[in-house]
Amino acid sequence: MLAALGLVAMGLLTVYSATSIPGAHQGLWMKQLLWFGLAFVAAWVVAAIHFRLYDSLSWPLYIVSLVLLVAVLLVGTSRMGARRWLEIGSMQFQPSEIAKIATTFVLARFFDHARIDLKKVRWWLPPLFIALVPFALVAKEPDLGTAMSFPAMLVAMYFWAGMPPGRLLLGLSPLFNVALFFVTGSVWWFAGLFAALLAIVRPRMALLIGIVALNGFVAYEVPHLWDRLHDYQKRRIETFINPEHDPYGAGYQIIQSKIAIGSGGVVGKGYLKGSQKALAFLPMRHTDFIYSVVGEEFGLLGALTAVILYGVVIIRGYRLAALARDGFASLLVVGVVTALFFHIMVNILMTVGWAPVTGVPLPFLSYGGTALIVNCVQIGLLQNVALRRREL
Repeated sequence: MLAALGLVAMGLLTVYSATSIPGAHQGLWMKQLLWFGLAFVAAWVVAAIHFRLYDSLSWPLYIVSLVLLVAVLLVGTSRMGARRWLEIGSMQFQPSEIAKIATTFVLARFFDHARIDLKKVRWWLPPLFIALVPFALVAKEPDLGTAMSFPAMLVAMYFWAGMPPGRLLLGLSPLFNVALFFVTGSVWWFAGLFAALLAIVRPRMALLIGIVALNGFVAYEVPHLWDRLHDYQKRRIETFINPEHDPYGAGYQIIQSKIAIGSGGVVGKGYLKGSQKALAFLPMRHTDFIYSVVGEEFGLLGALTAVILYGVVIIRGYRLAALARDGFASLLVVGVVTALFFHIMVNILMTVGWAPVTGVPLPFLSYGGTALIVNCVQIGLLQNVALRRREL
């Protein structure tokens, strides 16, 4: 909790700095402070209620979240070509953030089933379906960055629930197939690694035939996948590979972000003294690229401080999952911490050019009411389990 509060404080300071330019979203830090007040109360309430209630309400919450995601596609508010928000009066919120928590509840409830045996393929499919439905709806908005947090949570919870690592890698092999093709331009690298994996795992004949057929289909389709991507997704991938290819267009964000972080040096330029921010060269400086403002004004020391605080949240979170004696509580913690870890890694790697621009906000730091409330609720859930970690 203390690490999270430290990150929120850093976020408020940075949002104020990032919006201190005349005419550039001035006053947003006050709104963020008000959002934090609401988020703190929400986290307190979530921590006070026994986690078994969330177990009981998991399916109703999941269904409500799916209804909200469908509503976004039908009547949601569009910004910059994406339909991600619902409006209720003067308030806007992102149902995809709520869906992450609801999906975690349902997956934790399923994996806590007493008779589950993840060595059998038939037990793989229900949780896969549970995660893929919100994934597909969020990706349709389109918001691929947030959508990818659903399979990230699923993989971590598969492992924590007892799926053998070899079988887990077999299940993930189609993703590796696609990734290696985009990196190497050939399917043969994957074919060699896949053959080695099969030799080590030695799956049964039915699983062997199924997984080979699936990867064969993926290998056939992946060269045509590029033509099916949205234009903005193509630009982001091209920019990730070579930002200098279009320095004044798609590559502008990454280039300016790297300049801002690099110019901060070890100790930074000083609070409120960032030139990339002040001259408005750095885009989305109060949301997606807020870590770049931290790097420019507080330097390497400030950037590392944020990373250390995030590390405390993540490491202590996974440690809590190991200590919790209740199966649902332990799995809940793994899902919550993995979702946070995914967002942190994607955003920070994005700002330094090691990941494509995805529009994923940085937890606790980026401006945004829904994200901040959900992040604090996630901390409240961790506190909830920490208070009751010895209960069965």
